[in-house]
Amino acid sequence: MKILINDANILIDLVKLDLLDKFANLTHELHTTDFILDEVNPDQKSHIIPIIDAGKLNLIVTTEVEDFEGIADLLENSSGLSFEDCSAWYYSQKMGGTLVTGDRKLRKAVENDEIEVRGIIFILDEILKQGLIPFEGAIEKIELLYQLNNRLPKTAYSERTELWKNNKHVGE
Repeated sequence: MKILINDANILIDLVKLDLLDKFANLTHELHTTDFILDEVNPDQKSHIIPIIDAGKLNLIVTTEVEDFEGIADLLENSSGLSFEDCSAWYYSQKMGGTLVTGDRKLRKAVENDEIEVRGIIFILDEILKQGLIPFEGAIEKIELLYQLNNRLPKTAYSERTELWKNNKHVGE
């Protein structure tokens, strides 16, 4: 089972796409940090808290001094990242997990640390691959996603919509 540490922008996008319930049913071990949860607004949090309460999204609460120090060290040695970003990076490192983020600076820092990084398109792929939505639904969601965020890679959009229109998954 793959461990996924989720950044705020991923959770926010999932709320906007109305896919949080599908995300919560992935067969991966899903996590976020207390600092990341504090970044989302109250309305978004009202959607996220129930999946935490149901035990489908694990909330990592930082209480140990060594964890605070580890996060602070990453913050001190990085440029332009927030403490919240560094919390997701730190726990990805500590838990041997994959960081899921749409933040370019965070992505580059984590990749340089040789930690696997994925984005929202990966989550859509997984939701589709695990049969949680049909191909038509996935096409609808990726189109909405690109309306919400025009900075996403256009090639990923084109590749996915072409594959999904032919009822094929990535890698088939």
